[in-house]
Amino acid sequence: MHWRIILFLAGTAVLPAVAAERTLVVDPAHSRVEIGVKATVDSFVGSLEHYDASIRVDEAGVITQARFRFHFSDVITGKARRDAKMHEWQDTAHHPDGEFVLRSLERAPDGRWVGHGLLRFHDVEHALDVPIAVTSDGPLLAIDGEAVVDTRDFALPVIRLLGLLKVDPQVAVRFHLQGSLAAP
Repeated sequence: MHWRIILFLAGTAVLPAVAAERTLVVDPAHSRVEIGVKATVDSFVGSLEHYDASIRVDEAGVITQARFRFHFSDVITGKARRDAKMHEWQDTAHHPDGEFVLRSLERAPDGRWVGHGLLRFHDVEHALDVPIAVTSDGPLLAIDGEAVVDTRDFALPVIRLLGLLKVDPQVAVRFHLQGSLAAP
């Protein structure tokens, strides 16, 4: 009888439940990443034109892994002079890259999700919680979210001009990542 229990346990140990994960292939034409900046005089919305989003989803449509990489020089605001000043402030030449890595995901009371991760920006790493909504339509999947990032958390100074004009160090990062799920 003892040997039967041992064989049963040994047999079940080699048969773990495997959930099929799939990669979300993000479609840049239907996706966007925007950075909302408030200032005393000239508030604006910048956009991140190029990025690398690596996202894995389980068969229930739940995100299991996410990594989002970008170059700060790819943030554009529509005004070349402002872009140059912004890249100078951020010191893009010495701190060109940024990255968000999802560490965990939990369901919020309102049915949305909250992603807990680490944002590395200006060579400083800081925890960041991102409320997101995930919607699907067959093989299409969309991830929408918004998080407030305080640039002071990343060793960046508050921008002030003439003692009266100021750029708010808290910027809103909004995103819509849409794509299709690759075959398992």
